[in-house]
Amino acid sequence: MFPNLLGMKAYNHLTDEDMGRIIGVSRSVFGQKMKTGKFMPDECRAICRYFDLPFDYLFALASEAAPEKTA
Repeated sequence: MFPNLLGMKAYNHLTDEDMGRIIGVSRSVFGQKMKTGKFMPDECRAICRYFDLPFDYLFALASEAAPEKTA
């Protein structure tokens, strides 16, 4: 759902369990949040702080994350 967040997670070799620890939830709850896109504001802040990147970048949707193609 959030390709930039998934990319940063992979780049840093983090598991769902690691990400869950960052926001204070279990591995399965983090996975569910990724599927539904339902993160609480404090969880978003924790993720942004961890990666030191802005919310708009990390939580961009797939359509927003991909560069526009021109013909």
